[in-house]
Amino acid sequence: MPMQPQTVFRRTRRVATAAGALLFALAVLPSRARAQAASAYSLSDIVDLVKNKVPAKRVLSLAKENCVSFSFDDDAKAKLRRAGATASLVTDLASVCGPDNPKPVATDSAKVVPPVAAAPVPPPDTTFPVKIRAAVVGTDLTIRPVPQMDLYIIGPHGDTTRTSTDLDGAADGTFKEGVYRIESARSVTIGNERYRWAFYQTFAKDMRQIELTQRNAMIDTIAVAAAAPAPTNTGTATGTPAGDSAQPAASAGPADSAAAPKTPPKPVRHENVEREIFAKYKSGVFTVFGAARGTGFLVDSSGLIVTNAHLVKGADEVRVQIDSATKVYAKPIVTEDDKDIAILAINMSHCGACAVLPLFDSSKSTAPTAGDRVLALGSPLNRLSVLSIGIVSSADDHAVVSDAGVNWLNTGGPLVNLDGYVIALNSTKESQLALSDVSAGPRVASSVPVASIADAVQRARTSLSSTGAPSDSLLPVLPSDPFPKPPIDAVSAVADLNLQVYRTGGGPFRVLVMTPQIMAWRQVQADKALADRKQHDPRKAAQWRRIDPIEGWRDWRDYLDDRRAVVIVNVMPDGAAFPFYDADKLQSFDAGNFKSMVITRDGVPIVPIEKVRIPAVLNVDEMRASGRQIPMQGIYVYRIRDFAPRAVGTTANYAVRIVDAAQSDKPVLIPIQPALIEQLWKDFTPYRFP
Repeated sequence: MPMQPQTVFRRTRRVATAAGALLFALAVLPSRARAQAASAYSLSDIVDLVKNKVPAKRVLSLAKENCVSFSFDDDAKAKLRRAGATASLVTDLASVCGPDNPKPVATDSAKVVPPVAAAPVPPPDTTFPVKIRAAVVGTDLTIRPVPQMDLYIIGPHGDTTRTSTDLDGAADGTFKEGVYRIESARSVTIGNERYRWAFYQTFAKDMRQIELTQRNAMIDTIAVAAAAPAPTNTGTATGTPAGDSAQPAASAGPADSAAAPKTPPKPVRHENVEREIFAKYKSGVFTVFGAARGTGFLVDSSGLIVTNAHLVKGADEVRVQIDSATKVYAKPIVTEDDKDIAILAINMSHCGACAVLPLFDSSKSTAPTAGDRVLALGSPLNRLSVLSIGIVSSADDHAVVSDAGVNWLNTGGPLVNLDGYVIALNSTKESQLALSDVSAGPRVASSVPVASIADAVQRARTSLSSTGAPSDSLLPVLPSDPFPKPPIDAVSAVADLNLQVYRTGGGPFRVLVMTPQIMAWRQVQADKALADRKQHDPRKAAQWRRIDPIEGWRDWRDYLDDRRAVVIVNVMPDGAAFPFYDADKLQSFDAGNFKSMVITRDGVPIVPIEKVRIPAVLNVDEMRASGRQIPMQGIYVYRIRDFAPRAVGTTANYAVRIVDAAQSDKPVLIPIQPALIEQLWKDFTPYRFP
């Protein structure tokens, strides 16, 4: 008998599947008429038909043709309503299948129902099987299944399916593609910990089994009270009543002292609220790459992300890094410069387990006020999802002011109260920070209130339906393994290193291509030059903190300290090319104002891991005050495999195309010599063959 399954789990009370319920009824109805006593429709059968979205008219028609009489008490009506039956359908079924309803005879049923031997077969559905298993792994690596746990599977359009795990902790079903939310109906206690699950998951054909473990659970520690010593029936010398709980332990008699435990029970560590909120929402806090880099957070399962407008304004493209291995394109949907709010959209195909951060709801939480503790979540300094805690000093319709630590990369992140609701959007612009300190941030953070955020999000929801989600293409990310330290140290110690093979250029631009060894050597030279300058002019020593313009890139030190295994291409105006150490010199740049660049491999553009455009000089304020143009430099980060030999072993053809901001219509095309590419591959030998 052909069946076409839809969303239904194996614990349904009949054998018929969801989509097959209607076809089953049509195909076997004649045989039911011949043997109605054995296979007539019961209340459970009708409930199943309603659950599986069989049209009300068809349910009533089947019931009229052949149903078992049953009492339509409150319990029966409640079952039908929970399954989705309308009030009119319940009333009609009561008149058809009630105990006073006469049963149709087999001959009547045969007359009503036409033969269905030639009934058309419905087209195949687009559903596929999904397997779920819930289990907790103990410290001894034993696996403990979570049996008979009720789960809600909430679909993309809000449709909800309820199921339960079997004795092995497994639940199976069939679904269509989309982003679903999986929630446990209630918490499960195992040992002294309570587990709850609530997360988003992308359902796709041929997907792996979904595992519910402590890795994606919200865990509460249950306090274990220490057993109190049993009260004695004899009074004490002071006349205190026997068993009085107010009696201090120190006044107990010798016999009681001997019976007391020698060491107090070890206290159970309670997880604080801040840590719990951080663990719950950190998967929904992302790094945003646009005109600048900062933070964003997920506010809707459709893929809407809230961030700052100044991070994306003027960017040729916007990217969002979901985790250490996943970066995708983002599309700005709503931008409000005056409030510094931007709503981005990403494709959720790679964000199935991302947490959605709820916006403040006055019916579920109290409005922020002075003295409230708050959490600022963000992704600063090349690290995903970090936490800082502060106290609100004031809150009104225009701003929420707190002392939560917010720096230039934390901007765009959420400010969350202890109830777990986003109350504001953190906003810190470059002009608010001290230019002399790469880690500087305002001591007091002013955040955009949630009312403005909610309005922008609502408009983004409306616009998204017409614009559609961006591409689901995965973008390159930083490699996780650091570059070996010995070759870096060896090259850094060279006093006079010949960089000729790493250089190229054309027109007003000079290009330096750096491996980790060259990056470290360059910093050593800058440190030496800075020390030499301070020694020769001690009066100005305090004001000199940096001397190489690349140090204006705030990530430079992180790339060095973490020994990132990447290739960095630095494009500078000719007058500021490395080693340019006159940081306080006023110069005029008539050309070479970097705007953008593309490197091609055999004519195909290479997608960089990161790209940055920053001033090519350090004395920006002095240059601006003198009326001079501020020249810009480009810093693009690539993977070493982007420069790998062709499959046949030969070196590919590379070229760099640079756009000058002053002459956007006349790009500068610079070929990259094969010797440079071969040198890069050679420098990475210790990394490729550790």
